[in-house]
Amino acid sequence: MKKYKRTFREDLRMIKRALKLIETNTPHFLLHTYLYSFFSTAIFVIANYITASIVDELTGNRDIKKILFLLLMYAAEIILHIFQDNSWRKIRTFNLISSKWEEVLLNSKSFSMDYPNMEDPLMRAKRQMITDSRSSGGLGRLMMELSSFFIGINQIVMCSAISMELFFRHPEKTLSGFEKFIDSPGLTVAFFMFVALCALGEYKVNSKYNRLANRKIKSNSMIERLLHYYLDDYIDDSKACKDIHIFNQKKLIRNSSDKIYGDWINGCKELHSLFRKKNNRYNLFYVLTTAATYLFVALKTYIGAFGLGGFIKYQFCIARIVDAAESISGAITALRTNNDYLETFFEYLDTPTEMHYGTIPTEKRMDNKYDIEFHNVSFKYPNTENYAIRNLNLKFRVGDRIAVVGMNGSGKTTMIKLLCRLYDPTQGYITLNGIDIQKYDYEDYLDLFSVVFQDFRLFSFSVGENVSAEVDYDEEKVWSSLEKAGMLERIKAMPKGLKTPVYKDFEEDGVEISGGEAQKLAIARALYKDAAFVILDEPTASLDPIAEHEIYSRFNDMVKDKTAVYISHRLSSCRFCDRILVFDNGQLIQDGSHENLLENPDGKYSELWNAHAQYYAEKKA
Repeated sequence: MKKYKRTFREDLRMIKRALKLIETNTPHFLLHTYLYSFFSTAIFVIANYITASIVDELTGNRDIKKILFLLLMYAAEIILHIFQDNSWRKIRTFNLISSKWEEVLLNSKSFSMDYPNMEDPLMRAKRQMITDSRSSGGLGRLMMELSSFFIGINQIVMCSAISMELFFRHPEKTLSGFEKFIDSPGLTVAFFMFVALCALGEYKVNSKYNRLANRKIKSNSMIERLLHYYLDDYIDDSKACKDIHIFNQKKLIRNSSDKIYGDWINGCKELHSLFRKKNNRYNLFYVLTTAATYLFVALKTYIGAFGLGGFIKYQFCIARIVDAAESISGAITALRTNNDYLETFFEYLDTPTEMHYGTIPTEKRMDNKYDIEFHNVSFKYPNTENYAIRNLNLKFRVGDRIAVVGMNGSGKTTMIKLLCRLYDPTQGYITLNGIDIQKYDYEDYLDLFSVVFQDFRLFSFSVGENVSAEVDYDEEKVWSSLEKAGMLERIKAMPKGLKTPVYKDFEEDGVEISGGEAQKLAIARALYKDAAFVILDEPTASLDPIAEHEIYSRFNDMVKDKTAVYISHRLSSCRFCDRILVFDNGQLIQDGSHENLLENPDGKYSELWNAHAQYYAEKKA
C-alpha cells in the first residue's frame, strides 16, 4: 500500500477502474444501481407530493374529484415498485457473488503469477491482507456506497425541483416588519448558509472518524487472524489433535487465545468508542439542521406563504436534501476509504509477469530426446545476498537415472527449481537442445516435467482426480499409474475405487490415507503426466524401508525411456542410479557412478556413504 495520501483524482481513477471490472462480469450493473436509486427516491417523493396536495385540498377547496384523482395517482407507485424490485434483484444477485468473484480474480492472477512472486512472503502477506479486509471493503462495498451516493443525488435533484418554489412563494396579505424579515431574501440566504455549514461539519466528522475506524479495523485484522487460528484452524486440524493431547497444549492454547481475545475485545471497544464520538458529533449537526429546516418552513407557513400541505411537502423535501447531503458525504468518504482495499487489490492484480515471455514451442518427440544443460549458472533467491547455486555446469543426458545428494541447504532442490524454470538464473543460462529455455513457451516447457516435491499437496477430491489432475480422465491410465506406484490394491479395496474422496473435508465417505499412501498417490500423479523428465524430491521420505526398496527396484520400469532425477537423503537409493551428483554449499563437487565415487575415500560422497552405512551398521548391531 502506498505511503502517500491519494489525491481525489487518483481516487476517481481507481473507482472508475473498479467499475469497468464490475461491468465485465455484470453488464449494466451501474445502470441498475442508478435506476434502483432513482425509483426508490421517486416513490417517496411522489407519495409525499400527493399527500401534501390532498392535505391542501382538504383544507382548501375540498374538490372531491381532485381528491379522488390524487388518490388514483398512488397507483403509479405500483409501477415504480415493479421497476425498483427488478433492479434490486439484479443488484442483490451480484452482491451475493461479488466476494467469491473477487477470490476468483485473485486466484486467476495467482495461476498466472511467476513462481518467485507466489513464494514471496510479502506477496502472500498482501494476498492475506486483501482477504482479511474484505469484510470492510471490496467491490461489494463499492456497489453499496455507489447506491447511497446515487440515492443522495436523486433526492437532491427531485426535492430541489419541488422545494424551489418555497423560496419564491409570497403571501398575498400585507406583511408587518417581522413578517417582512421572514419573507426576505436575507433569511433565505442565512438559512442556506447555516445548512451548508452543518453539511460541511457532517462531512468533516464522517471523513475523520471513518479514516480512524478504518485504521483500527486494519490493526485488528492480524489479531483476528491469530484468534481465528487458535479457536478454529489449529483445533479443527485433525493432525493437531494428537499433539494437543500428548503435549498437553490445552493450557498454551487457552492462555494464548485468552490474551489475544482480550486484545480483540479492547480493539472492538476502541472501535465502538470511535463510532460513539462520531455519532455524537454528527447528531449535533443533524439536530441543528433539522431544527433550522422545521423553523424556516414553519415561519413561511406562519406568514401565509402556503398552507398546511405546503408545510408537509417543503419540510419533507428540505429534510431529504439535508439527509441526501449527509448520505453523499458519507458515501464519498466510504468510497475513498474503500480505495485502500482496492489499491492493494489492484497492486496484486497488476503484479508483472516476467517469466512467461517465451514463444518457441517445445518439440514433441516420441523418443524423449531432450538434452538440458546448465552453463555456468549461479543463483540467489530474491532479497538475499548469498548464492544458493554457484557456477553450475551440468548436462542431463536422455535416459539418465540421476541421484542428487548432499547436506540440507546444499542446493539440491534449488537446482531442480531452476531446471523446471520455477526460477531463472541470476547468472548464466540453461539450454534445451541448444536453445535458451527462456525462449521457449513457458507452459510448453513445463509440460516436459513431472515432479513430486517434498511438500506436495493432494486435493480433497477423488483418487482419480488427484492422480490425473483433471475432472475428466483416462481411467485405464490412472489404474496403470497407481499400479506402478504400488497403490493398486489399496485403491481397489476402497468403497468407490477411483471415485473415493481423499480425506473427509467435504465427503463423509472420504478415506483418510497415511503419509506413505499420500506420497504414492503423488508419485502416481507424476507418472500419469507421462512427461519426458520425472523428478522425485525425497520421494520415499514417508515410506518404510520395504516400500522404499519396492519403489526403487521398479523405478526403471516406471520411467522407461524417460530421464529420471531424484533427491534423497537415503544413499541406498543411489545404487539404483547410473549417475550421482553431489552438491555441497551450492556447488556441484562430484559427478559419477556409485562405484567411481567410492573410489575416492576423501570425497564428499564417501563421507556421506560411510556415515550412512555406519548408522545402519549400528542399528543392525
